[in-house]
Amino acid sequence: MPLSEKFFITSKTAEDIVLSFSLEELSEPQNAELLLRAYAPMIGTGEKRVAAALFCSWYAGVCGAMHSMLAAADRRAAALRMTNMSVQLSLMDGMPLFSFRVYEGWSETIPATPSAQEPAGNAQAALAIFYRDEVRPIIAALSQASQTQAALLWKQIYTSLYGYMEDEAMEPEDEESQAAVRERFRRWTWDMEPESFGLSRNPFRITPKFMAHPTEPGQMMAVKAICCLAYKLEAEFGYCCNCPIAQR
Repeated sequence: MPLSEKFFITSKTAEDIVLSFSLEELSEPQNAELLLRAYAPMIGTGEKRVAAALFCSWYAGVCGAMHSMLAAADRRAAALRMTNMSVQLSLMDGMPLFSFRVYEGWSETIPATPSAQEPAGNAQAALAIFYRDEVRPIIAALSQASQTQAALLWKQIYTSLYGYMEDEAMEPEDEESQAAVRERFRRWTWDMEPESFGLSRNPFRITPKFMAHPTEPGQMMAVKAICCLAYKLEAEFGYCCNCPIAQR
């Protein structure tokens, strides 16, 4: 699957845009509140904290793209900056969709540029800077606008990142390569300093829990790090099968 499709990133202006902000503008609480107020009724909720939680599952795509590109030493990673991106909220067949437009430096035709040297150390340092400078201000704005603890929104990001990682881990057929993907993710998230998140503790330092897969006998699936609050939607979506609340 192309990175643009997997992580909701594009170089194009979306059609049927309802609202759009640069990510730099989104880092201002008043603009974050405007986005949540526009998005909330589209998904059937009057609660900004529900809208913030579900928006984070979309915004996690930008973070997932950064993880993926740093692992591949892909030079497009440098384009994922607040000053070079915007968030686009649009409607397609009545359904709200988010996409993240990159102004410069993004193309599906640009190949990854693997380094001859091991990129992991530099990549981990770059990831810490990315979260501190590019993601943290937006999470802080969403936290203030929705009156939600920032740590809870960070855990929404982590839940989506974990899903991206598991998808990547299943691509190679050999168990050694799969284990390497999982170990890289564990190291990159677990070893992050709390300062990158603006918190006293690293919200990504999570030990995964597992449950029996509901539809694939003999298989296990990860329990979400935090409830996404979809059960609060007016559509009566209910709990996800791997919701931590449902496991209590």
